Amino acid sequence: MKLQSIQILRGLAAMLVVVYHIRAMEMLAIGNNGLSETPFLNGFVTNGYAGVDLFFVISGFIMVHVTQGMRSGVRSSLDFLFARVTRIYPLWWLFAAIMTGMFFLYNDFGLGEGWNRVSQGQPLLPFLIKSYFLVPQNAHPVLGVGWTLVHEIYFYLAFTLIILLPRRFWLWVLLGWGGAIAAGTFFGLTKPFGADIVSLIFYPMTMEFIMGAVVGLLVSSGVAWRSGALTLVAVFWLMASLGLQGVEDDQLMMWGRVFWFGLPCTLLVYGFATLELYRRQAWLIPAGIGALVATLGILGFDLTEAAPFSQRLDALIVSLIVGAIAAAIVFWIGWLGGQAMPDRIRAIEPGFMRVHGALARVGDWSFSLYLCHPIILAPIRIGFAELSKVPALRPLFQAGHAGPLDNIILYATALFATLFVAAMTYRFIERPMIVGFAKARSAIFRREQPKPLGRVAP
Repeated sequence: MKLQSIQILRGLAAMLVVVYHIRAMEMLAIGNNGLSETPFLNGFVTNGYAGVDLFFVISGFIMVHVTQGMRSGVRSSLDFLFARVTRIYPLWWLFAAIMTGMFFLYNDFGLGEGWNRVSQGQPLLPFLIKSYFLVPQNAHPVLGVGWTLVHEIYFYLAFTLIILLPRRFWLWVLLGWGGAIAAGTFFGLTKPFGADIVSLIFYPMTMEFIMGAVVGLLVSSGVAWRSGALTLVAVFWLMASLGLQGVEDDQLMMWGRVFWFGLPCTLLVYGFATLELYRRQAWLIPAGIGALVATLGILGFDLTEAAPFSQRLDALIVSLIVGAIAAAIVFWIGWLGGQAMPDRIRAIEPGFMRVHGALARVGDWSFSLYLCHPIILAPIRIGFAELSKVPALRPLFQAGHAGPLDNIILYATALFATLFVAAMTYRFIERPMIVGFAKARSAIFRREQPKPLGRVAP
């Protein structure tokens, strides 16, 4: 069964990364224009790369969730591997090829550094081969966000081996896997970047996949303790981590982000999954409104990642208190309304479910969104730079111009363009490929043909 709440989290993870990269593009454009304006969005957005941590936890959870009822053995392992490989590689090859073509045509988008910068000095052909097949190397793949897919492929291969064993052994295997990663750190095998097989195997962020898989085992076994309250805790815990973490460093890129972001993301996945399974999604309303109010609050402080810790802490405390008050008000209105006017409260449900479904649709697009957004943002940056050369258009398109209008137009254009392309890619390319490979999978492994769905399982 597909969980729409998990799809919402996938959409949130993708949007965190997209907005983080839009902000980076804005900072680059401001610098290129010789200006020094503070980026338009700060606060939690400065650590939007934490969307990757949420993706990894979700990935571990989904691996367990989609294998419920699957028998152990070689056939099931190959069935699983076929499904995951065909889910990743075809769309990756499409966007990696587009990015390769753009590099050839535009010489690294006008940065003038070309392939040498992208490949970290490696010969071009080996670099591209490793990029397309998601093999670890010293540089990010040709489409930079593909570094996370290198880890995903490793997760899939490892989980393929786990499926060979009866399900009752999975928890112990996962715990042993996590222990091996911790031991690797003790023996100096951990690095900030998975540049080779050894550093990939002992990369600390693999713990997030393991934690997600453990949550999957707990949820599938019927554990659903205090899921509503824990969801609220997870939301504000993650926001606290996003607000407190400052400038990136090697420690953050290893175990730091596992503790800062991986733990609250794990609790968030647990909460969202169990709330939906037990039809208690109403808890998402106070959680969502509290998060929105806190986000708007911290944006008002105009903090950057370089702000002193004490300043970030003060802003965070105020914002989270206001957000928690908003969540509490919504909760009590719902509770009191349910006692005094149950029919009116129930009348809200159809509207809530429509919003729930719309947010889940962004989750359906999340893989396309994650892969396409760097390709879409590059020409937007170039286009804005060209338009800003026209004096009359500078207030609208010159990043760093006085006033917020140029920033608002930049973010609105980038968000609309990336979401539109992602939606079209999902509808006309990604989803047909998923359906086609599902049919091939059924034929190869003699599985029962799945019934047509409005949305395709992750």
